[in-house]
Amino acid sequence: MHHLVIGEGQIGRAIIERALADGDTVTVLRRTAKDPSPGIRRVAGDVLDPAALGAAIDGAGAVHATFHAPYDARLWREQLPPRELAVLDAAAERGIPVVFPESFYGYQGGAAHLAEDASPSPQDEKGRVRVELLAVRRAHRARTLSVIASDLIGPSTVGTGAAVATAMVIEPLLTGRRAILFGRADAPHTLTHVPDLAAAMLHAARRAEHLTGAAGDAVLNAPAAPARTQRELIAEASRLVGLPARRPIPIPRAALTLLAPFNTFARELHGISGLWYGPCVQVPGRLEREEGLVATSWEDAVGATFRAAQGARDTGAVSVAP
Repeated sequence: MHHLVIGEGQIGRAIIERALADGDTVTVLRRTAKDPSPGIRRVAGDVLDPAALGAAIDGAGAVHATFHAPYDARLWREQLPPRELAVLDAAAERGIPVVFPESFYGYQGGAAHLAEDASPSPQDEKGRVRVELLAVRRAHRARTLSVIASDLIGPSTVGTGAAVATAMVIEPLLTGRRAILFGRADAPHTLTHVPDLAAAMLHAARRAEHLTGAAGDAVLNAPAAPARTQRELIAEASRLVGLPARRPIPIPRAALTLLAPFNTFARELHGISGLWYGPCVQVPGRLEREEGLVATSWEDAVGATFRAAQGARDTGAVSVAP
């Protein structure tokens, strides 16, 4: 199968790697040019440029829309709807499915037990944007599959500053600093291993017609290991470093509340803080129950991320978050 991957960030890179390992072929559409790689055709351009999108999508059997916008709800609302619509229209014209990675944000109110049949329950503007995007996908004539992941962990998250488990726990411990605690230490929190999300999205693309049925749309939970706590994550990462677990540096929720009106990052973090101050547990869905996908164990996911961060630190290939 030939896949178009739009965006080459932490999720896009994992999809490309897995697709090539499976013997599939890949075209990547990205905003900036990059040197060629074996087995990968790259097209430089934006999804809002019909010529670039057309050149990239021709010949594809499925699209993986992994592009995103800066972590600001105002920019999400401005940038994401037109970009998703452009991709949906192009895919519909060619009769191919579009697979999206999705988050818990639109379901934050029910995050303690997130099953695939959960009703949307956004608690902030980012969540409301996600719910609106899901509604457009569901109503569009293109066949769409949205694969819900929790907070990410995995080798491709290293150095991005975008994954809490990596940037706030694993990377600080590797550089001799204390972990940073966002939320309750003992609240169970599902972590999605990015390679598992990539495998799920590729499987969804290959089985799109079956998974979406007559509705032409499906919302699926990505495979994930049973939820563990941040206290357990800090203990495991400390063990891998070879040091006793130290008390983490907490981010007070009250501080986020005070800073939210004046600081964009604080505002956006405050908006999804409920995911970290209470249970955030994903229930296995169709991909595990019916399609046979198996999640990487929690220990193996943490270990793989640790080794990637350690390698990046030692070689200087990636700047580990300060």
